Parts: sequence; structure tokens; C-alpha cells
Amino acid sequence: MPALADQLHREATLPSDGTVTSEDGAVVLLRHGFQASEGPMGHPHQLRLGLLLAGGGNLYQRTSAGVLQAAWNPGQFNVVLPGDHGHYASPAVELLGMAIDTAQWRDAPGGFPDIPSLSLRLHRDPVIASVLQALWSSAQVDACVPGFLQYGAEVVVRRLAQLAGQPPARPRMPAPLPSRQLRQLQDFIDEHRSQSLDVAALADVLGMEPTTFSRALRAATGMPPYAYLTQRRMHWAQQALQGGLSVTEVAMGCGYANPSKFSAAFRRVVGVSPSVWSRQ
Repeated sequence: MPALADQLHREATLPSDGTVTSEDGAVVLLRHGFQASEGPMGHPHQLRLGLLLAGGGNLYQRTSAGVLQAAWNPGQFNVVLPGDHGHYASPAVELLGMAIDTAQWRDAPGGFPDIPSLSLRLHRDPVIASVLQALWSSAQVDACVPGFLQYGAEVVVRRLAQLAGQPPARPRMPAPLPSRQLRQLQDFIDEHRSQSLDVAALADVLGMEPTTFSRALRAATGMPPYAYLTQRRMHWAQQALQGGLSVTEVAMGCGYANPSKFSAAFRRVVGVSPSVWSRQ
């Protein structure tokens, strides 16, 4: 389990309803319950946002930015900013929360906004509530495409900047992967196509940090890492099916233990099922 998700699970005092983690581990979405509690708060590199679903009462947060003391009602969310160390006292709550590791997001378009005032009050915003609910609902029915959680987190961050009254930041365009590195990546995927590969493994091949790699790959190909990885595997699968291998053999060769999941991925990329492709 990625470090950020693991940390959040340890902090939850009631059983979690589940966790969704981005491919690079920098964004975690989870729904969980907290019993009434108090103690130290804050982390140097984490932005945390908690949308109250049920429960509530008086919330107290004291940090270097100031003091928040207010009645926390369902539909409102609080914000704990990176480096916002202090003390909190919270009522029993059920939250839909998002945590973002800003250390991994240092190359995010426009960078992270400076929004200190947001931690001093509770907020009710339909945009952020809708984004969090949409991300959670999509994850529950396995409808999240690669990069969906990162995109949602970027929307949340931009919306927080708007709520803080900041002008829109002009995105910094990441440099695309050069053709030499793209060929190196293709060779690695082809050679290890049957193995379980994640973003960190792909980035490590090129000696890059996962988030920087993801953005450079998207700039070069228009695709996030998992979409690119799947497309590359399906390219080999087309050739293997033409060569006479069965769907099950090709699925195993692409790293899919379940042929039906391979077929679904093949149809998503190629447009037809593997069996139809073989006949054609």
C-alpha cells in the first residue's frame, strides 16, 4: 500500500469504507469515520480536505495560521494545509476525504497555490463536493480511467485557489519525453509485458520521479502511464493473435491472469473483442 494511504488508514479510528489511490501514490481518496478525538495535526507535505458526510459538532483547529473554531455541519469541508502544524479537537464524524502529497506534486501545472486563509474557516462549495462525490462513485463501480484521480485533485486544488481569491495560474507546460527515452520505455514494456508494472517501475527505468515522468509521458503521447502501458501491450496482443495464439495465451503473455479483463482492455483500445480481431 502506498505510504500516504497507509498513513491515513492508521489514523482512522473506525473501519474505512475503502481507499482509492492514484497511480503515483500522490493522491488518496477515502471514506472513513473518526470517533471524537483531539491531538497534534499537520504534515510538511500534505494537503488534506475532509467533506463531512455525517456526524459533526464543534471543530477546533489551532495552527501557526490562526484558530478555527466553528460548528461543523454535513456538507461543509475543512482544509489542513501543507506545513500547517498545530492541535485539533474534532467531534465524531464520517468524512469523504482527499489527501495530496505536495512533495510529489511540485511539478503540477501552476504549482501549489498559497492559500493560508482557507484553513481558518469551514467551507461549503458545490464544485468540490461534486468532484469528491464523482471520484468516489466512479471508483466504487470500477469506472475510473487512468489519471482520473489526479485530474480530480487538480480540479480541487484550482478550486481552492479560486475560493482563496487567487487569480488563475498559467500552467507550466512539462517537457515531453524525448524520442530516445520513449523508445527505451517501449523496449522495457515489450520485454516485461507479462509482469505487473506500475508507474514507479516505468519512471525508474528512465531515472525519473513518478509525477514528473507521468507529465512528460503525457506531453509526448497524450496518454497517462497506465493508458500507454495498456496500449503497448495491446499492440503486441494484436500481433500475437495474428500469429495464431489463443486469447488465453495472449492474455497471459500480456500479464492478465483473467482473460475477460484482457478482453475488456483489448476492446477498449482496439475497438473490437480479441475473438473478432482474430477472425478479421
